[in-house]
Amino acid sequence: MDLEEIVKRYKKLGGEIETLLQDTDKMFDNTNTAILNIDEYQKYLLVYQSQLALEKAYGCMAELGKTTFIEGVLKKNGNGRYALGAYELSSGSPLDIWVEDEDSQAGGYYLFTRLEHREDYYAFDKPSLELEGRKARIRR
Repeated sequence: MDLEEIVKRYKKLGGEIETLLQDTDKMFDNTNTAILNIDEYQKYLLVYQSQLALEKAYGCMAELGKTTFIEGVLKKNGNGRYALGAYELSSGSPLDIWVEDEDSQAGGYYLFTRLEHREDYYAFDKPSLELEGRKARIRR
């Protein structure tokens, strides 16, 4: 099986997971945990833990269907925020940042992450990475 076939399967599975996550949210909203017995409460907690993991997996699956919206170099603007061209980013903004890797045939790779802020902006998955002047892109 090749990469494109696997991507197709992930995209298809993503739709099913999206529905399951929505149904799970409804169940959480409509469940009074105070009346659950011990076994039911354990199942409830296991479903909760599963939902957290599925949300992360679903986020990755959703990324497979996106295409590049804007690409450029990260620069701080006059507001102290990073921007790609005229597109301003803020805390929580998802983006792909370029990470150099000499073992990669392309010399690096794009890492899907999000911008966060604590004293200054940083890439959530690589907080020590210098952002100014780094190649990045946003996909939708």
